[in-house]
Amino acid sequence: MSSTNYQIQWDEFSAGGGNSSSASYTVRDSTAGSGADSRSSSASYRIDQGFRAGVYDQVVDFTPYVQDRSTQVAATAFSSNIVTVTTAAGFAVSDWLIIVQDEGASQVAAMGQISGISGTDITIRSSYSGSTPTIDGSNDQVYRMSPTATNALGTLSSSIVTTQIIGWVASADVSQGFGVYAFVDDDFQVDSNTIAGVADGSVTAGDSEYGARASDSTLATSTFDTQDTAFTTTPALVGSTSASSFTNSGFITLKAAVSSGQAGGNYTQTLTTIFVGDY
Repeated sequence: MSSTNYQIQWDEFSAGGGNSSSASYTVRDSTAGSGADSRSSSASYRIDQGFRAGVYDQVVDFTPYVQDRSTQVAATAFSSNIVTVTTAAGFAVSDWLIIVQDEGASQVAAMGQISGISGTDITIRSSYSGSTPTIDGSNDQVYRMSPTATNALGTLSSSIVTTQIIGWVASADVSQGFGVYAFVDDDFQVDSNTIAGVADGSVTAGDSEYGARASDSTLATSTFDTQDTAFTTTPALVGSTSASSFTNSGFITLKAAVSSGQAGGNYTQTLTTIFVGDY
């Protein structure tokens, strides 16, 4: 319904209602709205009817998280979404955590949100991301994921592959889902010395190389899902969904190794992640 100067986009039969808001919340309500909720459509038109049928606010939220190594505790078992640790001190319900099996080059990890704590048993929600770790108490760890922690690989050694996890939690009220992309500003370097991006699909102890592996095993346009892959200055897909989602988590595992002859120093690089809704 429209005229030269006005248009009524949506109308309804009701006994009142409207928009109410505060600094943090908005409520859109109707009183005694009539008509069953339904949708009718043809090739050229669509009718939505029912309670507030014409109101649609897309919700998109993206929060990055970093593995906080200061919160490390040993894990001794994981079954039915319950991870048993040596101490649950410092963890709280609604925290996000990472469970790591056999920490190192071939580690298996899962990121989930805590739904309950009882003694040394921590329960996480069933919608965790990554793979299911097999925890036997041998080099198995749990860390809190923090939105404020510093991302650092620490001191690198020629005898091991050092890892660090960067995660995210995303909500996307977008029918086609979203993608998470990562790229770097320059080489992983100090002065004129660099640690090269991994080229053979696997970061190996004793070789100077650096890369990452994604928790998402279904990536369509990059190899981060199937092998250790180098970052470049071009954004590459490291996480995705194909439908709208709420509190969807994911992560990448950074891996770095050095040869015995690698020059010492504080190697740095700026790694950027971006979230793109697939509209």
